[in-house]
Amino acid sequence: MEQYAEGFAQAYDEHWSPYPTRAAEQLLRLHRTLDPDGERRVLDIGCGTGIAAAQLQQAGYQVTGLDVSAAMLRRARHRLGEQAALMQADAADFTVPEPFPLAISTYDIPNHLGTLDRIGSYLKSVYRAVRPGGLFAFDVATRKGLLGVNAIQIRETDESILLYRGALNEEAGYGFYRISGVVRAADGRYDRFETTITNHIVPLDRLAATLKQVGWRETYLAAPADLLTPLTDTPMVADERLPRVYFVSRR
Repeated sequence: MEQYAEGFAQAYDEHWSPYPTRAAEQLLRLHRTLDPDGERRVLDIGCGTGIAAAQLQQAGYQVTGLDVSAAMLRRARHRLGEQAALMQADAADFTVPEPFPLAISTYDIPNHLGTLDRIGSYLKSVYRAVRPGGLFAFDVATRKGLLGVNAIQIRETDESILLYRGALNEEAGYGFYRISGVVRAADGRYDRFETTITNHIVPLDRLAATLKQVGWRETYLAAPADLLTPLTDTPMVADERLPRVYFVSRR
C-alpha cells in the first residue's frame, strides 16, 4: 500500500498546509536576498501536494516538483497546472535534466529516509541537481521536535475526521505516528484511509559533516522563522533547544 495514499493527500492539504505555507515565505525571502539577480527556477524535493511550490510559482519561479507519492503529485498537478514540471521519484535517488540555481525541501525529508546512508544519497542527489554557486535549503525535525510525536489527537472538520496516534522510542532512535480517518469525497461519501509514518532521529552534527563530505562548500543552521540569520548554537544545542532547524547550503 502506498504510504501517502489519496485519503492522506487530501487530509494533508486540509490539516498540514500552514507549515509549508510559512516555509515558502521564508524560502522566497532567503533566495531573493542571497541571490537577488539569480535565475528564478526551483526544484522542490518532496513537494507533496505543491503548497510551497505554488507560492514560489506565484512569485514568478519556474517550478519543478519531485515526490515519491503519486497521490500527492496528482493534487500538486491540480494546484500548479501544466506549467509546472512534476516527477515521481525517490528523494535519495533521482536525477534531473539540468541543474537548478535553487533547491528546497520542507517537512523533514531526512527524518523519513531511515539511515545515514540514505541521507547521504539524498544529499548527493541534490548536489548533482544544483549548479555551482546554487543554494539548497532543507529542514530537519530535531530530537526536541520529535518528542511531539508522543501524542493521541483527534482532528475534526466538515471534510475529515482524523485519529492521530504517535510514539517515540528515543533509545532506538525513531518514532512513528499512525493516522487513520475519513475524508469527504466529491460525491459526498466519506472514504477511509490509514497510513503510518516513521521519523528517525538525525544527529545534526553528522548531517553537517555529511554535507561537507558530499561537497557543499558553505552551510549554516537557521531557525525556520529566519533563514537569513545563522544560529550561534552548536548542532547539539540546537537539537535540544529548537523543534525544527534549517540547513542552508551553497554548492
